[in-house]
Amino acid sequence: MKGKRLAAFAAVALVAAIVGTAGAGLLHRVATPPLGSQVTVHGQWTIIVRNKQHRIVARRHFENSLVSTGAGTIAQLLTGNAAAGSWGVNVTFGAIIDQYNSAPDGAPFYKNLVVTAPTSGPDANKVVLSGTATPSSDTTITQVDTYVGTCALPLTTHCTNVPAAPEFTHKALDGLNGDPAAVPVAAGQQVAVTVKLSFS
Repeated sequence: MKGKRLAAFAAVALVAAIVGTAGAGLLHRVATPPLGSQVTVHGQWTIIVRNKQHRIVARRHFENSLVSTGAGTIAQLLTGNAAAGSWGVNVTFGAIIDQYNSAPDGAPFYKNLVVTAPTSGPDANKVVLSGTATPSSDTTITQVDTYVGTCALPLTTHCTNVPAAPEFTHKALDGLNGDPAAVPVAAGQQVAVTVKLSFS
């Protein structure tokens, strides 16, 4: 669904998702965008692999694509039918998850994902996801995904989700059709991931 264009309220929904991670995550009403307004949702990824001496051995920059379940999540948030839960970033061999995720901390889950929504600077009005993962055996990153969970309203506790939350964006790393090449990672190397969800 690369290049898929959404109604302008998509940006509002994603910012609301960040509010949901830090608080109640409720969104009942939004302003109606002007007719004809559209926004493109971008997912800009940076993957950096460092060896045990902290030297960079691999780097990838690319954009991913919104998937149908991601569009469905936006719709649920906008209509007030769900609250935003925890975020996750999949890197084939494991998932980097935030502190609100109900999964335990430990491979294949790496519970250090930081989720921010800067209001100034170069990343203003973006949803920024960043975290690291270190595999215990040699592996290859062949696909990446972002996930954001949802919980039914009304909430009685903070909205948390296991890693089977709906997929939000996806990208294959196979070197085909303009896709980036797969990323080989040796045991003990650190994979640092940053995803910037932006709107234009």
